[in-house]
Amino acid sequence: MSYVRFGLMILTSTVVMFILMYLNTYAWEHVFFSETRTYMAVLMGATMAIIMLAYMLGMYKNTSLNIAIFVGAVVVFALSLWLVRSQVTVSGPSYMRAMIPHHSIAVMTSERAQIRDQRVRKLADEIIEAQRREIAEMRYLIADVSGGNVADDVYQDPPAEPGDVEDALSNLLVSTLDLAPMSEAEASQVMEGGASCTFNRSPESEPILWAGEDGAAAKLNGVLLALDAAGDPQGEAAGFTTPGMTVSVRRLGDEGDWRADAELVFELERGLSVGYRGFYTCSG
Repeated sequence: MSYVRFGLMILTSTVVMFILMYLNTYAWEHVFFSETRTYMAVLMGATMAIIMLAYMLGMYKNTSLNIAIFVGAVVVFALSLWLVRSQVTVSGPSYMRAMIPHHSIAVMTSERAQIRDQRVRKLADEIIEAQRREIAEMRYLIADVSGGNVADDVYQDPPAEPGDVEDALSNLLVSTLDLAPMSEAEASQVMEGGASCTFNRSPESEPILWAGEDGAAAKLNGVLLALDAAGDPQGEAAGFTTPGMTVSVRRLGDEGDWRADAELVFELERGLSVGYRGFYTCSG
């Protein structure tokens, strides 16, 4: 067997291992290129080169070349391990592209595991919702940060103060607030005329916004809110407001793809702002 054939075998195996690492993602829209996974695939390829050559030394008689392959594989292994552990080449967008497939694995295992204990099922459902929310937020941030909009600060809650349990129960941490998925039945409680458009963080989850010509509905901190519409909900951009809060939706147009076709930005007058990329669907 030639050394060229051996090299092609290691290279092919490395590429295949990189691809296989994505097979446990929940949905295709969660597949993003990951520098960390690339380094891991190279690390495994270097390991394979050492093991396979050690087992097949009888087939490869060039001692100098064998030593060079062993040394080179060890160097590649050490370098790729350092790159994985140090994350020195990973920027903000690269970090999020790596985290989305990772979150997707959590969604798949949490949804499909055979769970009987209701406490564990509740925990799994909370993990699913949190991961889907963060995936949608990371899709938004990847586009925003890659476009040059790098934030220097974010809203932070006031420092904690001494108190009792009643104080803790009545205290509202604004930084933890977020729009929650809501059913059509919930939306109908605060909307008149029904909804013609919805915004979903993922195709599998309930919408976080129901919108129509007469207004919109959202759920915040367990409260169903009615919002006034500013503009055509079925247009390229739409806004919805209620005292203290604004929700804006923009269709991505040429920016959109199979991962997301719209972005939603949720803002509170207190200073909190959170964006998501997902799916904005209108009927009629």
